Amino acid sequence: MRRVDSPTAPCRPAIVLLSLFLAAGGTAGASSRAQGPYRVLAGPYSRQENKAGTGHSAARTTLKGLTITVEFLGREARAAFVNAVAPSMPDPFAVRPGRAEIYSTFRVAFDNQSPADALFQAGNVVMITDRKTQDFPVDLTDLYRVAEEIGAADPERTIDRIAPIIFDSSTTIPRGRTIERLLVFGQFPEKWKEFVLHFSFLQIGTETLTVSFHFHKQPLSG
Repeated sequence: MRRVDSPTAPCRPAIVLLSLFLAAGGTAGASSRAQGPYRVLAGPYSRQENKAGTGHSAARTTLKGLTITVEFLGREARAAFVNAVAPSMPDPFAVRPGRAEIYSTFRVAFDNQSPADALFQAGNVVMITDRKTQDFPVDLTDLYRVAEEIGAADPERTIDRIAPIIFDSSTTIPRGRTIERLLVFGQFPEKWKEFVLHFSFLQIGTETLTVSFHFHKQPLSG
């Protein structure tokens, strides 16, 4: 089981638990310095696309009738996603204006048109960057432990509010159903150019499959 360092920040409102967790236990060596504006696009890095400013935001594939769509969400898109799922809850991943992002969030959607139920285990996803770093998603167990450590008045209620937004360790996607939530990682490392999200041990019925999604950075002018 992955280890998570205890946070050293003082107690804050429960809604920012995720930010506290990532600030304390994010990818080692991650930079807190703001970078120039960029967007994260699907596919391997392409000098031609980068120069032309073209590309696609979402990566998509279909395995045995299960369609998986993965898209990086910046702060505005992420806030809109959170609002759509839980309109009464502020974005728990938000940072103050002018501060560097301390997380990397992805919308992951499963559309299961296969003849069997599918099983997705978020803990089996790994982000591997061209800087040779690896990171794993945050789960609800991580957040509950943080809630207890910072003295949240009602850790269970706090986690219940966040649960509909992120994928936990194991999620069943019934056949004929669509489910979409967030995968949340720590900061990107310094000077990264591209990375892979590798999904292993994805089950469709009795069959176990793996799939990888490539993404790259495209700097924005101005």
